[in-house]
Amino acid sequence: MLAATLRQGPDVRLLRNCLGGLRATHQWEWMRQQGHEINPCNSKHHPAVKAGLQPAADQTPVQEAYTPNSICWGCGPQNAQGLKLKSFRVDGGLEARIQLPKAYQAFPGIMNGGAVGGLFDCHGNWTSAIALMDHSSLPKPPLTLTTEVLIRYKQPTPAETPLVLRSQVVKMEVMSGPGRKATVQVQLTLHKLNAGGKETLLASAQGVYKKLGALRAM
Repeated sequence: MLAATLRQGPDVRLLRNCLGGLRATHQWEWMRQQGHEINPCNSKHHPAVKAGLQPAADQTPVQEAYTPNSICWGCGPQNAQGLKLKSFRVDGGLEARIQLPKAYQAFPGIMNGGAVGGLFDCHGNWTSAIALMDHSSLPKPPLTLTTEVLIRYKQPTPAETPLVLRSQVVKMEVMSGPGRKATVQVQLTLHKLNAGGKETLLASAQGVYKKLGALRAM
């Protein structure tokens, strides 16, 4: 009876949690010693921070931290003609602020829906990649691709207007075995920022993104 009490008691659970934290700290320290840059986006939401490794500087976008040479039209830092989406880590997802240029208008003052879809595509993929990286305690996010995105357009998206893009991980399936790929389901919203800090919902989306490779492509 005493042994069962010890196995199940709060003191033992606390000890297990402490041991788990020590293992996580040693794991991140070991990766750092192997030459991996840990938490290059300097986010307080990186799991290494919970293990005791504090950010070294101000937070940077995940795109610049992990794929600084990317030429992706939506989020590549090196695409001069692209949207240059900059997504920052938040609890359970990502957040970005952006203004869309008039070059991608469908009508005067109204953005083409494809530009909005591009934001959801890139932001959702990054949300999924970061979630999978955290889950597996990897130094870099894996490559993910969009499986499907269902977009609901609520109101026209204006050009050259402050917007905020948010995402949250809804569900993650990390499967093993030949031909089976991990998938992440993400909820996304796009809002217009109004005077006084109020927001107007412009579009929402439900996306599914699949892990394709070990490391995210440059």
